[in-house]
Amino acid sequence: MEMHTPARAKEALDIEQEYSSMLRTQSNARFLFKKHQTEEEMEALLETPEDIISPVLHNILMRRRTSSEIERAMAEYFEASTEAIEICRQLLRDIKNTQSNYKSMDNFLASITDSTASTSASAPTALKSFPVTSNPFCTKNRSNFGHIHDKYSSILQSIRSSHRRVAKKLKIVKAVKNLSRALLVVACGGAAAAAAIGAASHLLFLGFLIGAAAAGLLLPIALKKRIAAKATKGKRSSETMSSLLRLQEQLDTAAKGTYVLGQDLDTVSSLVARLSDGIDRENAMARCCEERSGERSSVMEMVNELRKSCSSSKRIADELEEHVCLFLATIYKARVLLIQEISKKS
Repeated sequence: MEMHTPARAKEALDIEQEYSSMLRTQSNARFLFKKHQTEEEMEALLETPEDIISPVLHNILMRRRTSSEIERAMAEYFEASTEAIEICRQLLRDIKNTQSNYKSMDNFLASITDSTASTSASAPTALKSFPVTSNPFCTKNRSNFGHIHDKYSSILQSIRSSHRRVAKKLKIVKAVKNLSRALLVVACGGAAAAAAIGAASHLLFLGFLIGAAAAGLLLPIALKKRIAAKATKGKRSSETMSSLLRLQEQLDTAAKGTYVLGQDLDTVSSLVARLSDGIDRENAMARCCEERSGERSSVMEMVNELRKSCSSSKRIADELEEHVCLFLATIYKARVLLIQEISKKS
């Protein structure tokens, strides 16, 4: 499922360009270094403390100025990113196990080659105990990627829809504010005209001096009240505009993070599928070797093919590990950026 339509190609490109530089920052470089450390150290590095996220979510849900759809989209954003983190952590465990299996397999294949050089009967015997490994990247686990991808797509559509509504409200508020300013100018002009009329009346009708003076006092007072009322209304309009602008910035940040995470998820999912296919292929080749244990030439040819296949799969596993680490770093960065945006003071 595509994360954006052709009509939004420019918008998607802008988002990708803005976030591409973030993937290779110093903090992410430190994260990639950490991938060689223990699992506990990696999880401690990646964890966004719940004592930070929970108050933020509570703050969103308690704000009545935002619609329920925006509240739900924001909450689902954090929920989906948390689910993606758990999937990636499990992936890293599976990758470590797979890399360990390939190291054992390399040693095993090397021992077969050495034994074959000394005696022709040793290879078939050794191949009967070939370590057929389980595939941790099975179809069931890979379906999790489809689920989280669909969730990200849905969230992105919801955020964009909310963004459009906020933009429309901003246009209305700006139009009302401009109209208020125009009316204020007219009111000020009316006050000046009233003062001029009062002065003319004073010169032309000296006999009505007291009445003219009273009118000259009453008109400015009424106009001042109108101006003060419009000023108060203008202040409320400014506060509404400020609130809508902040909400728009929050939605922008969430949309950018959701888009990039969806793209990274596609890359990780593709690599997982390739590695899974490689493991299945190598297990099938191992079973074929067992079935042809009496055919030395066929067995040795299969061993060579296995070695090539394992070498290719190891490269894919290393590439997958790097992409998963980058994906996790991107999730963490996107969550922090959104938390910072939401936590800004009015």
